[in-house]
Amino acid sequence: MLDNFLSQLLYGISGYLFGIFACRFGNISICKTKTVWAEHGFSAAFLISALPSLLILLLAVFLFPVWFSTRTQVGAFVYLATFIFYTSRSRRKK
Repeated sequence: MLDNFLSQLLYGISGYLFGIFACRFGNISICKTKTVWAEHGFSAAFLISALPSLLILLLAVFLFPVWFSTRTQVGAFVYLATFIFYTSRSRRKK
């Protein structure tokens, strides 16, 4: 009983920390993609320059939540709640 509770608590903490990590680097990636888009428009140079940023966004929005949901629903829920909260909060500031 106690080990199950502690396990879920640790999954929740890891979901929170991964959510903060993903939000921070997701916001950096969005800003970089916008800058590259303004410089190049949609071209081959844009795709080459923005590819790392787009991969980070793919990881943050799709792969991390799927990975957490295969381990535990608590971690995935906390991850998505943290990611959505901090992303919307940082978007309001700008």
